[in-house]
Amino acid sequence: MTEYKVDQQRRNLVKGLGAATLASSVMPGSLFASEPGPTAVIIGAGIAGLSAAWDLRKAGFQVSIFEKEKFTGGRMVELQTGPLYGPTHAEGVFNENREMFALAAELGIEKQVRGEAYDQVWNPDDGIGLDNGHGIYYPGGMSDFDIENTMKIPGLSRETINKLPLLQADMDEINATVDPCLLETGTAYDNESVGEYYMRMLGKVAGKEIIDYKIEQNCAGWGWDPFETSKIALLSWLASKKQFVYPRGGIGALTHKLDSLLPVQNNTTVRYITPADSNGRHTVHYLNENLERRSVTPDVVVCAVEGKYLDSMVQGLTPKQQALAKNCFFTKQPVVYWVLDDKYASEEFATGAYTSSHPDPIKAQTYHWMAMPGYPQFNQPPYVRYSLTRRYTPEWQNSDMAIEDYCWPMIKSLYPRLEKSHIVDIVDYTSDSLIHMPVGYVNQMAEVLREQRKQRKGLYLAGEYVAGAHTGAACASGRSVARDIVGHWI
Repeated sequence: MTEYKVDQQRRNLVKGLGAATLASSVMPGSLFASEPGPTAVIIGAGIAGLSAAWDLRKAGFQVSIFEKEKFTGGRMVELQTGPLYGPTHAEGVFNENREMFALAAELGIEKQVRGEAYDQVWNPDDGIGLDNGHGIYYPGGMSDFDIENTMKIPGLSRETINKLPLLQADMDEINATVDPCLLETGTAYDNESVGEYYMRMLGKVAGKEIIDYKIEQNCAGWGWDPFETSKIALLSWLASKKQFVYPRGGIGALTHKLDSLLPVQNNTTVRYITPADSNGRHTVHYLNENLERRSVTPDVVVCAVEGKYLDSMVQGLTPKQQALAKNCFFTKQPVVYWVLDDKYASEEFATGAYTSSHPDPIKAQTYHWMAMPGYPQFNQPPYVRYSLTRRYTPEWQNSDMAIEDYCWPMIKSLYPRLEKSHIVDIVDYTSDSLIHMPVGYVNQMAEVLREQRKQRKGLYLAGEYVAGAHTGAACASGRSVARDIVGHWI
C-alpha cells in the first residue's frame, strides 16, 4: 500500500475517558458552604452523576461534582474532533427512558431531549436497508422485534417463519415485568445467553437464521457476542418495542442544562478513596487543576464512574462490589472517518449495512459505511465513514495496523471512487463502546444494589454498570441511587 500525506495531523478520539480519575479544582474548605444539610461528593459528571447530584441537591444536600475532563457530559457530549463536530459516543436515546424524560420535563427541556423516531441506519424512508446476501430489508432498530416485520426478512426458511410466534409470550412477559433502564428487574431472565435462548426456542436451524439475520446485527451495534451476552440485556429492549430517537437539541442537551445548574469541578483528578472511618465517612484524595494534592471527607460519596475504574479508585470495596468491578469491561467500536477535499465530495449520500453472515467476505466485515456530502452551512466537511463489524474487531486489534490502514481495502471495495489523494484528514473514532453484560452479570449487579440499599452508607455506586448499558439506564441509576441516599440520610 502506497504512503500518502494529509494536510492536518491524524487525530485520535478516545471516548469513554471521563471517569477513571475525577476530582475538584477548588480548595477543600470551599467545596461546601457553612450551612446545615449533609454533604455529598459525586465523582463523575456524566448523566448518572449529574442526575444524582440534581436530586440530592433538591433534597437538601450540599453537592460538589468532581470531573476529570475539561468538558461535562461523559458519553452524552458533543465535541470538536479535528474538522468534525458532533457526538463522541451516544447519538440517541430510547423513548423508554422514563426517568430521563421526567428529568428533562422538570428542567423545562423535554422537547429538546425528545426527538424524531429513527431506525438507526435501517430506515425505509431513506431507502437504507440491511443486506444479508439474500436481499435488502429493514429489520428495525435496537429496540424492535416485531414478528410480522421479522417474517419478511429475505432468506428465512418456512420453518423459521412458522416458529417465530413461539417468541411472543416471552416478549409480552418481559415487556410487562422488566424495566430496560433498571435491569435489576430482570434477574429472573439472566440465566442464558441471547444465542442460547433463540437456539432453544426455535431449534438450531431456525435459531441460527434469526441470530444471523436479526440478532447478530442488533448485538453488533453494541459490540456484544450473542453467545456471550445475557439474554435479558437485549431482550429487555426487543420486547419493549420502544423507538430510538435523536434528541432535537442534540445528545448533549440534558447534560449541558444540568451543567449550567450544578457545581461541577472540571479539570481535576481523583487519586483514591479511603475506606470508611469510624463515622462511616470516606475521604476522597484528589489533585486540583494545578496538580496540588487535596482531600475532602463528605457525608456521602457517589461513584458515578465507569465500573472498570472502581477497583483501582476505591479502597475497601465489599466482596460483592469487588467481584462486580472485576467483571466490568467494555467492547470496542472501530470507526474511521476519511475527511475529503471539497472537490472530491460525494454528490449524494451513499451507504451500506451488512450482516456478519453475508457471503461476500468484504461485506461480512462491514457493519456500516457511508459517504457524506459536505454541508458548509453546518460547518461539516465531506467525509467517508467506515465501521468494522465487532466480530472482526479482534483480528484488527491483533494486526498492529492503524484502523484506517486495516479498513482501507474494505472501503475501497465498497466505495471505489475514494482515493488517498482525496483525503485531507483522518479522524479515528475507535474507542470503548458499551459495557459488556455476560450471563450472570445482571444478578451480580442486583446483589450489589441490594447490599447498597440495606442501610445508610458513606459510599454509593451509580452508573450504567449497575443499571444497563445505555444513557437512559445511567440516568435512571443516578436518580434511583439519589432516592436511596435521601431515604438513608434525610
